[in-house]
Amino acid sequence: MFYCTSCKRIVKDGGVCEFCASQQLKELKLDTPVNVVGTKLKGRVLKVSDDKVRLLIRDDSNNRFIKEYSYKELKKIL
Repeated sequence: MFYCTSCKRIVKDGGVCEFCASQQLKELKLDTPVNVVGTKLKGRVLKVSDDKVRLLIRDDSNNRFIKEYSYKELKKIL
């Protein structure tokens, strides 16, 4: 998995961004902070599989839980 450096969206294959057509992509590493688009949830990357990314999410009460999301639902945090 990679992320676009201009729009910060996560894409599956290297080459061209699906969202903004930029070619400036970097590899998405483990423990990278990401945001779930459309929510206020933020988490860190635990595991990357084919189309899914498993996140470690911490809520307001500092409780930790693990959720799986599609790569299209995620955006990298600066």
